[in-house]
Amino acid sequence: MIAQKLRKLVIYSSIAFLLFTLVLAILLMANLKSAFNLQLEEFSKNVSKDLEFQFSQKSRELQRVLDTHKSLLDRLSPADEELALYKESLISNFKMLDIDFLAFYESDGLIHTLFLDDQNVSRINNLLNKLSFKQLTGKTYFFLDSPETLFPIQVFVLYPSPRILNLWQIEEPSVITVGNYWTVTDLVKLEELTGASISYSDKPGISSITKLVYSYKLLDHTGKGVAYLIFSKNFTLLTRYLLYVVILVITSIAILISILSVFYVKLKHLALEPFSDIIYAIDNHTPDTVEKYIYRDDEIGSLANTIKKYLHQREQINLYLKELESKNQSLRSLNEQIRQLLEKDVLTGLLTRYVFNSQIERLYVSSKADRIPLSAISIDADDFKRINDTFGHNVGDEVLKGIAEVILKNVRASDFPIRMGGEEILILLPEADIDAAHLIAERIRTKVEEKFKDTPYKVTISLGVTQLKGSDTIESFLKRADEALYISKSNGKNRTTTLF
Repeated sequence: MIAQKLRKLVIYSSIAFLLFTLVLAILLMANLKSAFNLQLEEFSKNVSKDLEFQFSQKSRELQRVLDTHKSLLDRLSPADEELALYKESLISNFKMLDIDFLAFYESDGLIHTLFLDDQNVSRINNLLNKLSFKQLTGKTYFFLDSPETLFPIQVFVLYPSPRILNLWQIEEPSVITVGNYWTVTDLVKLEELTGASISYSDKPGISSITKLVYSYKLLDHTGKGVAYLIFSKNFTLLTRYLLYVVILVITSIAILISILSVFYVKLKHLALEPFSDIIYAIDNHTPDTVEKYIYRDDEIGSLANTIKKYLHQREQINLYLKELESKNQSLRSLNEQIRQLLEKDVLTGLLTRYVFNSQIERLYVSSKADRIPLSAISIDADDFKRINDTFGHNVGDEVLKGIAEVILKNVRASDFPIRMGGEEILILLPEADIDAAHLIAERIRTKVEEKFKDTPYKVTISLGVTQLKGSDTIESFLKRADEALYISKSNGKNRTTTLF
């Protein structure tokens, strides 16, 4: 019931608010679109006019350089040995106009090229070879696209006089193409000319509500587009329309605040005050706080009844949870003790057969799959029964602990020293070949002998060393380590035998 009342209030208020905002937004967007289109059209015309003027002006300047030198040659009639100076002067003037190369064409195609800049010579020469005299005739300027240059290559077509062609010893009718590789500096100059930001792309740009975008297509000698110069400029009328948006937002906020104020007053009476009392009752365990709501015939009444029953059961639940946590803590401690007993031998501190059973197959499979060595050392105390019988089991235990202490100090952190039973000890050595295992075994043997040399029972150990072979099973691998140990025992004890 509370939800139904609040839902109706929100629906009616939201409809009124949305209708008002929608009408204002439609009027604003229609006006904004019209203004945007007008400014985009004007921007496009101005940029196109500026570019055409810029390119035509440079074409005229280049042609004027040719005409000037032709006039000088006609008027002065220099000797042959002086023609080289006029040629250098003409080239110097082209350089001043940022020209990077010249190419001469006759009816048979390209006959001569002159590069004033050594960049991309072979690539540009290939592009120029594809042009023909017929394609160039009648052209003023065009663009070539080269993957090896960041920006397009601008090419101007000039129509020289015979006197100019004679500088290069060309007599047939010919045209000259001159060009320059565009750089960032060229784009900056165009930005200054047009008053717009420029980018270069193989696709046309798209205008957005904040920017006016005009894409100028760069055409090649066949009239096909090679790329686009994309000019962008901020939409200057956007500020005015942003002001309209601010007014719209402020008005909408005012209406929304009015709606929310009515909604809040109603919500406070129906739900906020009851919920506040219910929360207080839960935090402070005071069932009487919600007593006044249990007679309401809505959701608050049902909730108040439920909270009252809950508060009476809360103490019992807390006690049960504390008892359960105590039992869980005891169980975790017991599990840890059991794990330690399973993994580590109490007397020697070595690992147990439990660890051997859980690790041997993993080490075997890993060694086979990854082709890494796995070695084993089988160890047995010499004449251990005699020590037990002569000096007692307490001394026997001390001997085992001493041997284990030496082993633990002389194996690697990655090795597995395991007490298999009685005085039998097995060391598994991952990533150790038989030579490394033999060195470790000998070190252990000599350290044990040295440790007990001053005792009346003179303890020594015998050792067998082997390495896992490709044809081995787990059983054959461990059996060979035992066989090596047996050979050490048979050959006089206190020695290390290697089998592979």
